[in-house]
Amino acid sequence: MLFPTAVTIGHYFHDHLHVLSSISLQELLEAERNYHKVLRSYWYEHNFLTGKWWFLVILSIVPAIMWWIIVDKKKLVENTAFGLFYGVMAIFLDSIGSNAMVWTYPVRLTPYLNPQLYPYDVGVVIIPFMLVYQRYSFSLRKFFIATGLLSLFLAFVAEPSMVYLKIYKEITWKHIYSFPIYWGLGLLCWTIIKKFKSYQQK
Repeated sequence: MLFPTAVTIGHYFHDHLHVLSSISLQELLEAERNYHKVLRSYWYEHNFLTGKWWFLVILSIVPAIMWWIIVDKKKLVENTAFGLFYGVMAIFLDSIGSNAMVWTYPVRLTPYLNPQLYPYDVGVVIIPFMLVYQRYSFSLRKFFIATGLLSLFLAFVAEPSMVYLKIYKEITWKHIYSFPIYWGLGLLCWTIIKKFKSYQQK
């Protein structure tokens, strides 16, 4: 197989950029309008008030209530800050993956929410990580092990369960890719919070 030359690559990008530059803002808005129209029709026909839709509603509410009951109110700000850091990064990555079409969500809580499986991100990922942080944040070794076990559960039990229920569908993604990301985000957020606390104590 011949590798493309710099000239060939240059011509390729020139041709594609020319096509892209010929698309007007109005055409882009029209395409987005058509997409959302189709998405709303799909949602009303296949998602709204179905058993799986109600499951997402419950997943949006019950874990949050359980967290409020369990959370240590003396460390509420710290635990919430950890959850917010984790949540922002997790939802940001989820948005990228969804829009890049490496995975998709056949069942959505609402057609106006992106990423579509917000209830899973919050109820199954973020809140359990917050509870692990509350219990083991004092020790990096214990937090490292606990978040590793939680990441294993999320990647190889929770995600496949969502696939089995046909709420989540992998296109080019694989469960094993999620494992180091869940784990790495948890450790990164732990580091950020500890760093902030060290600044506060100075």
